[in-house]
Amino acid sequence: MIKYGIKIWSINEHYFTEAVSLYEKGKIDFIELYLVPDKIPESVKKFKNVEMQIHAPHSFHGFNIFTVNQADVNFFKEQVVKTADLLNAKNIIVHAGVGEDKLIFKKNIKLIADDRLLIENKPKIGLNNELCFGYSLDQLVFIKDECGLKICFDFDHAIKSAASEKINYKDFLSNLLSILKPAYFHLSGGFYDNEQDEHLNLDEGNIDWSWIKKELEKLSENKEIRLVFETPKVGNDLKNDLRNIEYFKNL
Repeated sequence: MIKYGIKIWSINEHYFTEAVSLYEKGKIDFIELYLVPDKIPESVKKFKNVEMQIHAPHSFHGFNIFTVNQADVNFFKEQVVKTADLLNAKNIIVHAGVGEDKLIFKKNIKLIADDRLLIENKPKIGLNNELCFGYSLDQLVFIKDECGLKICFDFDHAIKSAASEKINYKDFLSNLLSILKPAYFHLSGGFYDNEQDEHLNLDEGNIDWSWIKKELEKLSENKEIRLVFETPKVGNDLKNDLRNIEYFKNL
C-alpha cells in the first residue's frame, strides 16, 4: 500500500488548517512537518489527530550531525523530540549531514538516539558546493548496518549523487532500493544530469517518474510505504501539492 503525504514547515501556519482539512477529507494520508528552530507555534496542536512525521532542522538552520554539541542535543530533545511526542509522530527524519568521517557520524548520531529516527540520504554536492554524507551506497549501507538506522530515501538526492558519480541513475536507484529496502520516501522533480538539488514539480525536468512509480509499486506489494511530495508551494494554498500527487497517481 502506498500512502501519500505533503511537507510543510512549522513557519507555514497559513497552511495548517487546509492541511488538516485535506487529511480529514482523505486527499492526503499524512503530513511531514519540518521544524524551524525556535519557531514552532502553539497551533501545531491542530495536527494532534493527523498522522504526522517530523523532519528535524538540517544544516540550513544550523543543525549538522557532524558538528553536534551539547546545545544542539538539548535543542533536539526540547524541540524536536517533544514536538514528535506531542503529535505522536511515527518518524523523525534527520539529514545525514555535511562531513566525511564515518566514525564521527556514528558517535554523534548516538547523542540524539531515538527509535523513530530515519536518516535521509544526501546528494554528493550540497547547495553551497559542500561535500555531503550519505550519498554513496557504501555510506548508506554503513548507516543502515553499522549504525542500525533506517533510511528516508530521497529520490532526487540519489539521482543527483548518480550525476556526481557519472553513473546511470536507474541502475543506482535499483541497487539502493534492493539493498536498503526503505519504506519512506521524498519525491521532487529535477534533471538527472544536474548534481544539485532542485525541488521542481514532478512534470518538470527529465526524471522518469513512470519507471520510479513501477519500482515503488513493487515495494508496496508486501509492505506499507509513504511518499512525501517536496514539490514547490505556489501561492497561499496547497493546490500545487495535490496537483503533483495526482500527476504521480495518474502516471
